[in-house]
Amino acid sequence: MKKVEGDRCLVFVPEGSGSHPVLCFLHGAGEAGADRNGKPQSLATVLKNGSPAWHAEKGSAFMSRFLVICPQLERRRRWESSDAPWVDSIVQAAVREHGGDLSRSVLTGFSYGGEGAFQIASVSKLAWPTIWAVDPALQRMPPIPAANVRIWVHHGSAQPGAENMKKFAEQLALEPRSDSAQGTRRVRTALGTDHPGTCTAAYAEVHVYDWLLR
Repeated sequence: MKKVEGDRCLVFVPEGSGSHPVLCFLHGAGEAGADRNGKPQSLATVLKNGSPAWHAEKGSAFMSRFLVICPQLERRRRWESSDAPWVDSIVQAAVREHGGDLSRSVLTGFSYGGEGAFQIASVSKLAWPTIWAVDPALQRMPPIPAANVRIWVHHGSAQPGAENMKKFAEQLALEPRSDSAQGTRRVRTALGTDHPGTCTAAYAEVHVYDWLLR
């Protein structure tokens, strides 16, 4: 994949011609453009914890079919619905320049980014037919997407705001993962991993990528 560095954004362009599915990754709190003390951090921080950006950087087969777009917040904070126009503009610019099929788009994120995916999707001008949230930080309850949006949520043993996970799963009508998960529109997968480990494990689950593109 070809890596393109923009202003607070990494884009990974797959090989070959044609219109590629789009995957936009929203990072966690520790991967922002400045740390908790205000010290600047490079775009390379979004590669941490086995994220989609890391897989794309390594040439992983998981990301080889996607146009991967990774915006970076200017500082450590939550993703808010007010960030949606900025994210939309980054995604639209990448699609115009590199080709991409927004009808096959995935909005995914880890921790703050996992919860933030619901914030962004709630007011985005883009459709985002699929949301993939990995250990979303649920200290607050995010907006609930429309019924036609497909959702997969991974959560581990140290999920921030885990006390709200049951209510969240009920509101989203998430079904526990089973052998028939490929036919399920809304899936919940529990992993016995710590917080960063959940990021690494979730983005390495082979069957999820087939589900995303189905």
